[in-house]
Amino acid sequence: MTLTHNTQVLVVGSGAAGICAALAAARNGAETTLIEYNGFLGGISSTLPWLGFHDRDYRLLVKGLPLEIVKRLHKAGGASDFVFDPKCASTVSIDTHAWKIQAVEMCEEAGVRIMLHSQMVETLREGDRIAGVIVENKSGRVEVRADITIDCSGDGDVAARGDVAWEKGRTTDGLVQAPTLVFKLGGVDRPAFIAGCKDPANNYREWIRPYPELWKKMMKRIDSMDAIICGGFAPLMEKARAAGDLDIPQTRVVGVKTHRPDEFLVVMTRVLGLDPTNAQSLSLAYARIYQQIPQIVGFFQKYVPGFAGASLREIAPMLGVRESRRIMGDYVMSADDLIEGRVFDDAVSMGGYHIDIHRPAGTWVDSRNVQAYTIPLRSLIARDVDSLLMAGKCLSATHEAVASTRVVPICMGQGQAAGTAAALAVARGVSVRQTPISAIQDALASQGAEIGRSLEEPNWEIIEELGQLPLVEEESTGDRDAASSTQLAWVR
Repeated sequence: MTLTHNTQVLVVGSGAAGICAALAAARNGAETTLIEYNGFLGGISSTLPWLGFHDRDYRLLVKGLPLEIVKRLHKAGGASDFVFDPKCASTVSIDTHAWKIQAVEMCEEAGVRIMLHSQMVETLREGDRIAGVIVENKSGRVEVRADITIDCSGDGDVAARGDVAWEKGRTTDGLVQAPTLVFKLGGVDRPAFIAGCKDPANNYREWIRPYPELWKKMMKRIDSMDAIICGGFAPLMEKARAAGDLDIPQTRVVGVKTHRPDEFLVVMTRVLGLDPTNAQSLSLAYARIYQQIPQIVGFFQKYVPGFAGASLREIAPMLGVRESRRIMGDYVMSADDLIEGRVFDDAVSMGGYHIDIHRPAGTWVDSRNVQAYTIPLRSLIARDVDSLLMAGKCLSATHEAVASTRVVPICMGQGQAAGTAAALAVARGVSVRQTPISAIQDALASQGAEIGRSLEEPNWEIIEELGQLPLVEEESTGDRDAASSTQLAWVR
């Protein structure tokens, strides 16, 4: 027996984009249903700190609903304030469980109907229109019919099962960015860790070390920073590898010293060759990564200052997949759009995080700095069909562009835009394409979202205090190096 549920706006996937899409749709008057296969809301956003609210000029680009969420978390003691950084612009360290609780609270306040432990198994397509999805859950099979569906699954599942065009991976070989399963270490000696960061021989922050003035400024403030981003410690990794204590496809410590005094979030597990849309590939990836965690814990305890008494505290409940299917939309965002800071006539959100490609066939990252850019509504509308929007890492973008647009706050901004556009279209009884872009933009602006209309001047005070990395930096190495060429580095 198949049950039927009707809704005006259906959001599939409750990660950063999905939560904001559902909240925005409901707050703008649409009857909204949110489907999630986990038993909690938040997805990857409930496992790690959030990067991407600001640009390299330390201007706040992502406002509106995402900023409201951060302020509410901060007020409740569930997040740090913004901590500025020359490479990542800013970070917010969050209490991941506080965010799970708050996400449910906010959805209930807005009147969103939540369906947890519900797996989307089929897309309802009627001609050129996406009419909803079919899910399986404890109640059995449920047909969820909607006026507009928003794919926030991260994998483009609604689009793929509805025969909507999509792409995956880089053009040359189809490989996607390397995924990571994050985990937390507790019992960290913060003063000892900071002392280790101050030692130039450790090179804890590889992006900053080549610029003496930036390094000096960072060292002046590191003792008082609520969150410390790490991307380095390569000499310690090399020492451990030479001693036979470490054999993983990563050559740097990547992670964040969170706002909790004794806690560090490790973001350096890694496998290559994953197909995130293949269950066998995913299962093997989890197996390989779980084998890496004890090694990495031992490495921290033996080699990294401040971690001698540390222990494993928590492993994230889900793999952090940085790239999967990208749904082809009315416009495909490119790396040039980001590097040049393109302003679109149909801009509905913004971003400024650097292009951060975790190498699909190597270690470390391939990074390019960008200027503040806008995201067009056309990149949130699926091509050649009606009634399907998307937000998050499955938006319409190239492999390179999605390496910036995929971070949590930028996904949140996309979600607010998609949810708002869907609600306005439903209210008018037309498609999103037929809804005046000025009406969507005015609604977003009235709700505090930044679409380029109220962008401030560069924050000269912070620029003076922290400095800036050059817009064009030297390329890093790591493609198919020794650490990424072993058999165990790859999922085949």
